Amino acid sequence: MNDPVLLYGGSAALACVLLLGALEKLKDLAAFSRAVAAYDLLPSGWSGAFARGYALAEAAAGVMLLMPSVQAPGAALALLVLAVATLALAVNLARGLRDIDCGCGGPASRGRDGAPGGGLSWWLVLRNAVLALWTAPVLIAAAGQSRSLQWADAAAVFGLAMTAVGLYFTANHLLASHLKLRNL
Repeated sequence: MNDPVLLYGGSAALACVLLLGALEKLKDLAAFSRAVAAYDLLPSGWSGAFARGYALAEAAAGVMLLMPSVQAPGAALALLVLAVATLALAVNLARGLRDIDCGCGGPASRGRDGAPGGGLSWWLVLRNAVLALWTAPVLIAAAGQSRSLQWADAAAVFGLAMTAVGLYFTANHLLASHLKLRNL
């Protein structure tokens, strides 16, 4: 039997990360489009449309993860979003390109002035792999019935979600500091 605390806590944490990431991208879609173009994986002129679609897919996955009736498709969409980003990172790292904006919109991104401090790293690939693991409780729960959520579980779900989001942002800031130190 699956524990719904893991299901809802993991879903809420991943939803927060995806929604905040999408918000950052949508706030400055032009900068995100430039980051997508810098990856040099799409035909010329497709970066803007891809950037808009990617940010909307990221937001949709986050919203779906918060709705029990569509959590499993939301987890699948989240996996797809993470896979696309991770594949793009890995391809450019394999090409030897590190000094481009990751496009994640977080502390690992370059500043608005384009100053060094961000860039690509295998640590970003690892971070995305950990995020992908957060979809596991949702996908496992879709395969089998879990116990029903009890009223006392709400505090555990909230605590798990906030702890996971806090750890994510702490790790992101440590990663950004590592990248800045690497570029000194």
